[in-house]
Amino acid sequence: MLKITQDLENSTRMRVCLYGRLTSEYIVEVENALLPKNGGKKNRVTLDLSKVIFVDRQAMAFLSRVKSKRVTIENTPSYVMRWIEQEAQSNSSS
Repeated sequence: MLKITQDLENSTRMRVCLYGRLTSEYIVEVENALLPKNGGKKNRVTLDLSKVIFVDRQAMAFLSRVKSKRVTIENTPSYVMRWIEQEAQSNSSS
């Protein structure tokens, strides 16, 4: 199970917090949560993973893609950060 909350910190900053297990079945919901909510203006988006307890392989690939875009990822568990870095290195050497 994954819970997703959104908090508009101000007109240009949005925080998306995830709680629980981030698996492939929730990727579309997380992608939708990261979309701008203020009439198309570009928000600075932060994805907070402090309450994530599990990430599967497809979700890890998703996080790697998100990290390379406009989203800041915060409070990432260390095993997730290492996996993202390894994924990025393997993609850059391909």
